[in-house]
Amino acid sequence: MEENINSIRSASIPEREEIIVNFARWLETASQDALVYGEGRFAVMSANVAQAIRLNADELARDNPETTERVL
Repeated sequence: MEENINSIRSASIPEREEIIVNFARWLETASQDALVYGEGRFAVMSANVAQAIRLNADELARDNPETTERVL
């Protein structure tokens, strides 16, 4: 995942959006895993952050790449 974040600067807008959505999916999976292991607060926070990232993926992809890197 880290190599995807590092390649944000050189990616096109559709590629950036795909990276961002993949990151949100990964975070949702981590949220589900946390719930299984009894980490309810982490699960809820991770799910909320994933949803926020997914909802704003197109804006983040079009925004300054440095901003996108900071979010991810």
